[in-house]
Amino acid sequence: MRTLNVDLPDRKYPVMVGSGLLASSGRLLAVHGFDSPPIVVTNRRILKLHGTSLLQSLQGAFGEPPVIRIGDGERFKNHATLMTLYRGLFRARANRRSWILAFGGGVVGDIAGFAAATFMRGIPFVMVPTTLLAQIDSSIGGKVAINVPQGKNLIGAFHQPAAVLSDTDVLKTLSERELASGLYEIVKHAAIRSESLMRYLENRLPAILRCQTREMTHIIVESVRIKAGVVVNDEKEAGLRMILNYGHTVGHAFEAATDYRRFKHGEAVAWGMIAAVGFSLQLGFLRTGEAERLIGLIHRVRPLPSLKGIRFGPLWNALVRDKKFRSGDVRMILLRKIGDAEIRSGIDTAALRRFLREFLDSDGNIEARRG
Repeated sequence: MRTLNVDLPDRKYPVMVGSGLLASSGRLLAVHGFDSPPIVVTNRRILKLHGTSLLQSLQGAFGEPPVIRIGDGERFKNHATLMTLYRGLFRARANRRSWILAFGGGVVGDIAGFAAATFMRGIPFVMVPTTLLAQIDSSIGGKVAINVPQGKNLIGAFHQPAAVLSDTDVLKTLSERELASGLYEIVKHAAIRSESLMRYLENRLPAILRCQTREMTHIIVESVRIKAGVVVNDEKEAGLRMILNYGHTVGHAFEAATDYRRFKHGEAVAWGMIAAVGFSLQLGFLRTGEAERLIGLIHRVRPLPSLKGIRFGPLWNALVRDKKFRSGDVRMILLRKIGDAEIRSGIDTAALRRFLREFLDSDGNIEARRG
C-alpha cells in the first residue's frame, strides 16, 4: 500500500492506494481514529460488485453500518437524491458525531460529500472510490456538489474528506469505457503538470488498458500527487487550482448540452481538452507538435463518442453560465507546452464562438496549424 498525505494549512488527510484495501478498510480507518460505524452511501451495482468485502470489514471494526442506496449515474446527482440522503441520515439517527462513507464513483462521492458538508452544518466523511476517475480526481480536494438544470456542480461546497481509500483491485471490474473515462483525466493531469507522466502513459498504455496492477498503482499515485500538490497551494480555487479545470469548461458544457446522457465525464473532458488545443492553435499559443502529441494520446485511449447532433445554441448557453464567463473577463486554461498550463485571461468570446461552431460542424476534427 502507498500512502500520500494531502497537507492543507490547517489539517491533513491520508490517501491510501493499493490492492485489497476494501477487505482492510475497517482496520485502516480505525487506525486513523474512527471508532463508530459509518453511514455508507452507495448504489446497488457497487454494493453487489464489491459490498461484501467492505461491509464485512467495517462491521468487524465498528459494528454493522447503515447503508443508503442511491441511483447510478450523473443524472441522479440532483436535489431529489440529496433529499433521499438527508432522510436516510435521519432514519439512521445520525448526529454531529456521525460520519459518512462514500462508496462508489464520482457521483456517489460528490453528492455524499455535499450531504456531509451540509448535514448538521458539517460531519466527517471518507471516500472509498470505485472508479479510476474518482480515485484520481473527484475524491481528492474536497469539492462536493450537485447538478441543477442550469449546469453541472453549480450548487456545492468545499468539504475535505477525512481519508481516501483507493483499492486498485476494483478497477478490474470496470468496463473499457469507464476505465478510459478515468484515463482521460490522468492525461489531463499529465498535460497540465507532468511531461514525465505523459511519457509514461505513452509508453505503457497497452499495460494500463489491461489494468495491470503495477502500472495502475503508478499512474494513480502520480496523478494524486499532482492534484494534491495543486490543492494544497490553493484549496478554495482562488488561483492556481483553476488549472485543474483544463478541458472542463467546454467539457461541462458538452455534458449539459446533452442532458448528461451522451458522455462519461472523462469523455466530455477529453473533448474539452481537444477543443482547448484547437483554440490554442488558432491563437498561436501552442506548437503543432505538442498539440498532435496530446490529441494523439487521447485518441489512443479509446474512440470518443461523436459530437454529431449537438447544437451550438445549447452548448453556448451552458458555457456562458460558467462563473468564469459571467465575471466579464473570460478565462480559459490553455497549454504553453505539455506539463505547463496557464490561466489565460481576456479571451475573445466572438473568436471562441466561431471556433466552437466550426468544432461542432467538423465533429471535433482539428486541422493543426503552426503558431
